[in-house]
Amino acid sequence: MIEISLHNDSNLSFDSNSINNLSNLIFNNHGYLYGKINIIITDDETLRGMKKKFFNEDVFTDVIAFNIENDPFEGEIYISYHRVQDNAERYNQKFQDEFKRVIIHGLLHLCGHEDSTGTEKKNMRLIEDKFLNEFNYSVIQK
Repeated sequence: MIEISLHNDSNLSFDSNSINNLSNLIFNNHGYLYGKINIIITDDETLRGMKKKFFNEDVFTDVIAFNIENDPFEGEIYISYHRVQDNAERYNQKFQDEFKRVIIHGLLHLCGHEDSTGTEKKNMRLIEDKFLNEFNYSVIQK
């Protein structure tokens, strides 16, 4: 089982069990049965600083994922709740669905999926859609 630790620096309430189930669905689908993932929910400025430091880009982003170890599998996903909210409004999506998509996106990066090219982005979007359709539970508590 993939162990998920959620670190929440926002005013949102998350359903840890739902995030754990979503994460295990994706990892098991990719052949990962054991490991540890930290998911850190934070703000725009924190992710912007990380993007500058680790990628030499001064831009806002919604998610950054880091593979730390391969054996045993370990990774971290950082999510900006501000950016997810803005993206939900910009793309006319429910906040709940957009947050779920960003979690899936980060998990897919940890599983080795890339989105540097147009083709890779298109393929990643198709995989995100597959898991969004397959996983019908809320990750944010109301």
